[in-house]
Amino acid sequence: MATSFIFYDRRGNAVSPDAQSIITPRRGVFALVVAVDDDAVLLTAEACAPEVPELPGGGIEVGETLDDATKREWAEEVGIAFDVKGPLRQFQHVRGFYADHRNEFWIYDQTFRLYQFQGRVKIGQKWLNPEGGTAGWEAVASLPKLSINRAHWCAIPTLLS
Repeated sequence: MATSFIFYDRRGNAVSPDAQSIITPRRGVFALVVAVDDDAVLLTAEACAPEVPELPGGGIEVGETLDDATKREWAEEVGIAFDVKGPLRQFQHVRGFYADHRNEFWIYDQTFRLYQFQGRVKIGQKWLNPEGGTAGWEAVASLPKLSINRAHWCAIPTLLS
């Protein structure tokens, strides 16, 4: 499939598909959840890339709404209860993504949604999530110092402004 997209991995490196690569369209939804009382956001990290935090979320399954997919992905990637209400705002972009842990190239239509979390959190505390990665709260002020997934970093400042 010929494409004009530039593909990036989660670390922000450009990756070029070769003639045998399969490029598929994919839709995803990601939750930027802000703990209002502590000025913190919830980030996850996959076991295959623990040094690259990202927002909880992922692919939308056939027949799922954005709300359904957000709730499912939150449960899979975070493992704590959160009554998903909202969102307050959303940001959408389509980009070329190289899913290095799956050796797949996607034209990824990503929707990022902003939610508020009511309650106290422990900034810096990490826990194992149900998928084998980690989840934890990070102070909003520390976000620019982290190596956040490139696509997710594009959405975060827009949603927080």
